[in-house]
Amino acid sequence: MTFSRCKPPAKAPVPLFKGLTEEQCKIIDSLTDTAAHYARIIMANPKKTMSDLLRNNISTAILFNNATKSGELNVDIPCGPRGISGHAMEAMTQDALRLAKEHLPWLSINIRYGVVVSDMDLSDPTHPVLTIENVKTGETETGLVYDLVIKCSGTTFEVPITGEIQENGFSGIPNSAQVAEYLENQKMLDNEGYIIPGKSIFIGGIGLSAFDFVGIILAKTKIVKFDPDTKEFTIDEAEAKRNRNLVTFFSRTEGIFGACRHVNDAVKYLDSELITPEMILSLTLQNDLDTYPTFFELARILAAASCSSRRMPSQIEESMSTIEHMDRMATENEVLDKNSEILTETGLFRKWMWSFIFTHTMGPQPLQQRAALVEKYNHIVRHGWHNWRSMSYDISHKPQNEANDTGYLRHCHYRRIALNYIAGAPFEIHLLITRLYKLGVISWMQGAYEDLTWSKEARMFNLKGQRADGLIASRRLTAKNDKLGSRILEQAHTPAGEPVWHKGRLLKNKVGEYLHVFELGFTGHGKQWFDTNANEGAYQLMPIITNMAIIIESLISKGVEKPLNELMELHNAVLPKDEEFDAQAKQLEEPHRNLTHLILYARLIEKVYGERFAEKMQQGNTFESRERIIALMADIPKPKVQQALAAFERDWRNYKYDPISAQKFEKMTPDFSPEHMQAIKKLWAGMASRKPSDSYVWTKTVAQIDVNVSEVAEIELDAFQTPRMNGGIDLAGYGLEHVASYNQDLGQKVSPLVS
Repeated sequence: MTFSRCKPPAKAPVPLFKGLTEEQCKIIDSLTDTAAHYARIIMANPKKTMSDLLRNNISTAILFNNATKSGELNVDIPCGPRGISGHAMEAMTQDALRLAKEHLPWLSINIRYGVVVSDMDLSDPTHPVLTIENVKTGETETGLVYDLVIKCSGTTFEVPITGEIQENGFSGIPNSAQVAEYLENQKMLDNEGYIIPGKSIFIGGIGLSAFDFVGIILAKTKIVKFDPDTKEFTIDEAEAKRNRNLVTFFSRTEGIFGACRHVNDAVKYLDSELITPEMILSLTLQNDLDTYPTFFELARILAAASCSSRRMPSQIEESMSTIEHMDRMATENEVLDKNSEILTETGLFRKWMWSFIFTHTMGPQPLQQRAALVEKYNHIVRHGWHNWRSMSYDISHKPQNEANDTGYLRHCHYRRIALNYIAGAPFEIHLLITRLYKLGVISWMQGAYEDLTWSKEARMFNLKGQRADGLIASRRLTAKNDKLGSRILEQAHTPAGEPVWHKGRLLKNKVGEYLHVFELGFTGHGKQWFDTNANEGAYQLMPIITNMAIIIESLISKGVEKPLNELMELHNAVLPKDEEFDAQAKQLEEPHRNLTHLILYARLIEKVYGERFAEKMQQGNTFESRERIIALMADIPKPKVQQALAAFERDWRNYKYDPISAQKFEKMTPDFSPEHMQAIKKLWAGMASRKPSDSYVWTKTVAQIDVNVSEVAEIELDAFQTPRMNGGIDLAGYGLEHVASYNQDLGQKVSPLVS
């Protein structure tokens, strides 16, 4: 968590960029280059990296091997353990601290390790008072007063098991050292440290959180072999046979299995003659439209239209059991492994869902398409995660009744499918899992944590009649696990009918005053609503939060009594006027009409032409061509065709474009989006030199410069670092001696370790 105190300047601050050399500018640029720092760390000793990964996590060893085939690290693909990213960022932080100390003498940065913020008193909304607790001693310190608090606690999770199940299960992070210790305690390892054949383990979940543990477990077996000469991984089928039923995934519901990222150039740069970016964008504007089911249907249509296997939309991502999904994905993985440029249904479906929600683009020039879309529809285009969040607004604000509950469950179902594909596992990992599934090493069963029992006598878990020696219970996101967030929300006012953290950034107290605290990371953990769980990581929000903090701190230094009010005035000044928003929405009427016609046409031709679906979709790539094909259907005497045609004509006759208003759009989308902040920074730049006595009248005068840092007062920045669990790869010898890594329990500097 990061906090700031603003003080009157003791002396004139040093402008950040004044007189910097070219080398110093390069240093500043490198502070944001996580990929370069990651590569420097992991490639400092590639042989040692591979040796450590083979010993600790087979999955990340496979990724690292695949990403270094050229001799250099390809950071554009999954390339190694996530934990090293933390050390890369730590190295960047140390570089930034040194730079700040040299060039920003007015900035005091204090970092306290091994503490947690346990409470926050917001009686004075402009000066939050913190209580912190030492995690080792339990001692508390209170009375820490700040002008501004930025809550950066990130994702908060809950252990899903209790009692003797928790006592005998593992619910930690995917850390090789801790998992090995757990397996040893469960008497699952032989004298060499390998899992004894015949031993088994339950893993809760069927997605990324569950998959994370597979590579660690496999490192404790002899199933996967690596040839250092050929750089190839193979599965020893004899060892696989000895370790049948080693891992059993379990989940509460049927019908879904963690998807795979089938992302090759053929999929990435695939274009479509059927839709345009404007057509995709228009879908987000229709009143009372549950967008997820519509995106799901459209993704099916486009995937089927691109398939060479004569598939129909209803056969793409069709309803099936979890085992059937695993079999289908296993087959697709083998096909893609033999031909890396083939178009798979999984790849096509994921590509279109990603395009609809995050980019609105397709084809070989997505950045140019996106830029053109932003320029033309700057009041409507929003960042992908903001779209993700906004698309659940309507469904979560409807009153509870039987009809709306059904719609809510339907919405959640399609939203879950979308997230499953968007957050798919890397292909190499998914291929390994499906191959081990086919060999009987990995299996799945339906069950829930509450179905588990523990036998003290047998020292085994039982799940609906199946037994296992160990249990890995992946932590899960819950509604109210963020205790500090809940404490903040107790002191905030929630408007009737609105979710907490409604706009994602600023809160008011019960008398309508802004609280000087806002969150960085996953918003909405005080109470988990779909439209408040933004799914934005800290790296996405940091540019927004940083600019907000600079403006607020500058306003405080100028003596402005209510800086957040002024910040909101800035925000409101950059919002479009009703007529500006309506004009852009009006331009999207024709694309929306065209897209609706396309969807209705696709429904019709699937019923009429079946396996000729792709052929007829390509023939109907314009509104006029579709109308000609539809007209010909009137002469087909079959009752089935005429019924389908009547349904099409009814739905098309009832179609009406009904875009949301500017007011509803702003309610749906979070305040201070990247688009908002760009406009606010330009507007603020023209105001930064004003004195406190000046009248703050925000106009749309634009100056093409950023905030003048020399105007910011002396700032004291405190950061409280809560404990992190380390373990796994010993990074000694990786050239990281200059990076300070802290053992939170001991409060001492130690050699960096990464999970």
